[in-house]
Amino acid sequence: MRTGSVGLAAACALCACGHLSSVRPAPKGEIQPELQLGGPFLNAPGKLQVPLPLATVGARYGLGDRVDVSANAHLTPLLFGVAGLDVGSTYLALEEQRPWPALSVGGRLYGFTDLPPSGGPRAYLEGYGSASYLFRGIFMPYLSASVLVQFAGGMPIPSLAAGAQLVLGRFAVQLEARWYSPTVPSSYMVVDWWNVGGYGAWGALAGVSYRFGGER
Repeated sequence: MRTGSVGLAAACALCACGHLSSVRPAPKGEIQPELQLGGPFLNAPGKLQVPLPLATVGARYGLGDRVDVSANAHLTPLLFGVAGLDVGSTYLALEEQRPWPALSVGGRLYGFTDLPPSGGPRAYLEGYGSASYLFRGIFMPYLSASVLVQFAGGMPIPSLAAGAQLVLGRFAVQLEARWYSPTVPSSYMVVDWWNVGGYGAWGALAGVSYRFGGER
């Protein structure tokens, strides 16, 4: 049980770190497979900052003109003997109307369990929002914020992010810088993260996706 508890605790830390911002929903009728990689930077010996290689793989599907659904498997927690999945949805609350950006909101429900099962699964809920502009149909910078609620106890975990997506036909590449737990002094954290002014943890993420189906 101790090993399982350690694994689940690690999964709790990982699940808030391995996802890029969901900036806009997938177009109606299109399926969008995605691979995402990255996380917070760890202060390693020799004054090196090493990003955690947190990885997720999944897909999104456009249910309508302004809403999609998604599902992802978490690959890195498997190293801790933990299986993790999440399901979610993103809604385009406000279309882009210059000078106003497009505004999207959404949420994800995470579930983690030991392999093999040695205790009850644990669940976490994340809510997020983003503001973005699309330039010439190919370049989309954005700002986003999220908060992760731990149903098993503990304070909510906020984060702030800035990034951009480059759309190349049906392919897209996304890069993001993220500030995890910006209100928490880094001295209170067990892990020595690369922080911002003594608070939280600084990280970076990248992802690729491909859209197929829908209208050509």
